[in-house]
Amino acid sequence: MVYKILYIDDLETESRQKDIENLGYEVKLYNPTSDISDLFKELDSKTKACVLDYRLTKGKNNACFDAPTIAQTLRTKHKNDLKDFPLVLMSNETIKVKEFDKDLTSQDLFDFVLTKQEFSNDKSNFKKKLDSFVKAYETIIEHKFNLVKIIEFDEKYTLHSRIKSNAASISKNLFTLSSFIYYDVVRPIGILIGEDVLSARLGVSKESKDWKKLLEIINSSIYTGTFSDYLKRWWMDKINKWWSETISSDVSLRSLDAEERVELLKAKLGLKNLTPLTKTKHSLSSNFWTICKESGMPLDPFDGIEIIKDYLPWQEKEYLTIDAALGGKMDAYKNQISYIDKKAIRELVKKERANG
Repeated sequence: MVYKILYIDDLETESRQKDIENLGYEVKLYNPTSDISDLFKELDSKTKACVLDYRLTKGKNNACFDAPTIAQTLRTKHKNDLKDFPLVLMSNETIKVKEFDKDLTSQDLFDFVLTKQEFSNDKSNFKKKLDSFVKAYETIIEHKFNLVKIIEFDEKYTLHSRIKSNAASISKNLFTLSSFIYYDVVRPIGILIGEDVLSARLGVSKESKDWKKLLEIINSSIYTGTFSDYLKRWWMDKINKWWSETISSDVSLRSLDAEERVELLKAKLGLKNLTPLTKTKHSLSSNFWTICKESGMPLDPFDGIEIIKDYLPWQEKEYLTIDAALGGKMDAYKNQISYIDKKAIRELVKKERANG
């Protein structure tokens, strides 16, 4: 299906319009006027998404508002119906994009944001992500806001009660439920995990020759619900059950280091070409269970620097490796790291400098 996109921009529009059309979309260009009600004349039942530049007041039509005002107007208009669609902020104003991206879920406006440079650098990723959001809205309508069906949850397992209650507390609004599923359930480390975390928990390097064979063996644990066409995820409960039934009912994954996990996998599955992950320079443990937020390297949380923020009950904490912190990456998280950890890193930096 060819999706129809409304592209709202007041400058440099034709080249960007062509770029989006080349991705396979039908694009309608709109240069906003000073009357925001004119916007509704540009929409029809076939409009599946809207891409907006941030600054819209420099064009020939003398618009007196920017993207957030248009987004708020559209969200309000479709608050209680099933005609809402994804809104994407795409702008050259990097600072503005970062502001919205930092606290996207509290803005109640955009499904996702990106810079125009990010779009130019990876147009295929933009299409994959936008298509996934469009399909998510359609899936929510199809399943009448039934979360279990939308995320294709296997009811032989137990879904965290707070996920159910939080989803139920959201009014029947396409945008809010879609955002909740993407940003709070599918994307974070929690009931679902991505490939890097899966690699860390199995102790196996993704560069192993038999990594793909291992993924095929655990294919039944892969997530197939909404957004799975954009984010590849696995159900952690299913991984644990598979380990217990197929690899070892005596010892849990968490209790073993990477080499021990790999040896058991080799013995039970006959996969000889599995290579264990190795710890970073300043890590002590290879009982990996997560990854560094910045580098993606495997990490035992006990070796990590905790990133302090509000986590929902089913979400797991995020960490930095000491190596990433020493490499200058800690500055980006300086307001999310405890005083004790900051002090420890500073002392370690001094020690390493003293030792040359």
